[in-house]
Amino acid sequence: MRVLAIVLVLVLAACGPKPAACPVMPEVPQGPAFLWKVHKAGGPTLWLFGTVHDLGLDSVPPQALAALDGAARFASELGEEDADQDAIRELLRQKSGPGIDQTLPPDDWYDLRDALSGRIKEDALRRARPWYALILLSQQMSPKAKVSMDVDLGKRAKAKQLSIDALESWQEQMTALDRVVTVADLSEAIRARSRMRCEPARLRAAYRTGDLELMTSLLVVERTAEPLLYARNRAWQPRLEGYLADRGAFVAVGLAHMLTDQGLPARLAAAGYTVERVP
Repeated sequence: MRVLAIVLVLVLAACGPKPAACPVMPEVPQGPAFLWKVHKAGGPTLWLFGTVHDLGLDSVPPQALAALDGAARFASELGEEDADQDAIRELLRQKSGPGIDQTLPPDDWYDLRDALSGRIKEDALRRARPWYALILLSQQMSPKAKVSMDVDLGKRAKAKQLSIDALESWQEQMTALDRVVTVADLSEAIRARSRMRCEPARLRAAYRTGDLELMTSLLVVERTAEPLLYARNRAWQPRLEGYLADRGAFVAVGLAHMLTDQGLPARLAAAGYTVERVP
């Protein structure tokens, strides 16, 4: 249930023709970290670190790890919150109305059913919400990540005995997805799924460059940016300013939340804080 997975699939839906094979990505030099230092007049420091959820700790630059190790608190989108499984099951399924087997074009439905055979029962898939079916498809067609950058950072923070906060709940994150992802998005992803397998290597290489413009083009989708990114940034900002008034924190959230003039660094700069990207 990672927001970035949804955004990535929506980007892929607009990609070009099916590649014969995934290109070999050349090794690129490590560029600047997606790490920002936020402070005001000698006050505590807030570190903002942009993650790519499906990469691991080995993709986190040393200066970000050093900032985490020296922080008083760690915060991420979901922190250590354990989701209520009964509540999740209710959020994943459509309770009434036509299921996706009726709202998808027939060929797309059969393709989706066959692609997810063995992963989810057909009757359950019929009642799945489009965003959940889209995530299942993304996970099925892409090499499965063995690690998660966000989870690994949280484990490191816990080992350092830092306080760990969640910026939102599972329910809030799932509700945001449900409002955005449509059956049309799912249909496009079904047709584009053969290209998903090439994206992890491409994304890893792009992340390593530290190129803000490039990552913005990959991660920020105009149609979904307001509900999936900007509205959540506004909701998180008071919490971040609270950290700045207290002991500071290291905050790790999806990189897309750091981008554009509505990103967290820009919003805090507009609020009067000194915001510097770490070289």
